[in-house]
Amino acid sequence: MMKRTAILFSFILVFLSAQSAGAFELGSEGQVTIHGFITQGYLLSSDNKFFGDTDNGGTYHFNERGINFTSDVSDRLRLGIQFFSRDFGSLGENEVTIDWAYADYSFTEWANFKAGKLKMPQGLYNTSRDVDMLRTSVLLPQSVYNEGWRDSINALNGFEYYGYAPAGKVGSFEYHLMGGVNQFDDDGPEMRLLEDQFPIYLGVDVSNNEVDRTYVGSVLWETPLDGLSFGVSGWEMNFNADITSNPDGSVTSPPAPTLKPSEIEVTQTGWTTSLQYAVGDFVFSTEYNRINYEMVAPGYIPEDSAAADFDSEGYYGMITYRFTDWFELGTYYSEYYANRDDKDGEKSAQKWALSDGLLGGYPPRPGAPRLP
Repeated sequence: MMKRTAILFSFILVFLSAQSAGAFELGSEGQVTIHGFITQGYLLSSDNKFFGDTDNGGTYHFNERGINFTSDVSDRLRLGIQFFSRDFGSLGENEVTIDWAYADYSFTEWANFKAGKLKMPQGLYNTSRDVDMLRTSVLLPQSVYNEGWRDSINALNGFEYYGYAPAGKVGSFEYHLMGGVNQFDDDGPEMRLLEDQFPIYLGVDVSNNEVDRTYVGSVLWETPLDGLSFGVSGWEMNFNADITSNPDGSVTSPPAPTLKPSEIEVTQTGWTTSLQYAVGDFVFSTEYNRINYEMVAPGYIPEDSAAADFDSEGYYGMITYRFTDWFELGTYYSEYYANRDDKDGEKSAQKWALSDGLLGGYPPRPGAPRLP
């Protein structure tokens, strides 16, 4: 269903900006550069909870901190690492992690290689979403940059080939190809979202996830029209996790069957198209995102059920205007559907009514259509 979250106020304090004089160089020839940033915000929503108690007086659990070190070891080799922590409602809890760490070797402008923990180039903003001051909107449109799946598409451990290719009268192209594995927490929202796909009376717990492989590709076309760019990015991730059921946690009256522990295999395939036009002090941006989930869970999810294969869909339009060097305003409109084939929730409501909740999901919203 469409997700509507109102963030009524957001405040950000930039302590050491990655684009300002908050950088330090160490060594006789300045081989190491250090940048850092600290942000603090406040989240308030009108009706629903947004990863925390945002609808009950708001929350200050909204901050990010980072410090990074980079060094040009030679004309061709560059090393870098960033330590990062965040608190986003119930997510992050200020745990310090390695956000990215790489060795970057350049052969030519069009042929470069990276190895390490690398940011995934999904859409316009994923590679820079950990640094709030690099964009007008602190909180990106959730229809494309869902905080619930942030860890799964933030970065991967592996390799990257990338480059920049001028193309004369047709503009230029920037491209990235990546392969490796990414990681996310067993207690994170990715696993909780998977648990929501199972019949609620089973009390399913999904844990011990392991990513087998992740592939990423992106192309950004800088068109001949100054300020106009068009991009396409996509990824595929395969992972598995253990399933255990807890019938004692049943929230429905019918007795729950006893199911043996099993394993769920998930293939997540996503793609994003991006369009941006910068003219004068205006920037217009729009993106469309589609993610397909294919799940195999013997004994838990029938192969022909809707929960075994479905698509989510999201898109937004955004406009910003820079009044001065220090003041800029922006706004966006965003829509997201967890299942693009059931946008109004009618199928989910019918399934609930027919089975009295035994086929999973949640009770339909008040006023939703029900079967007699």
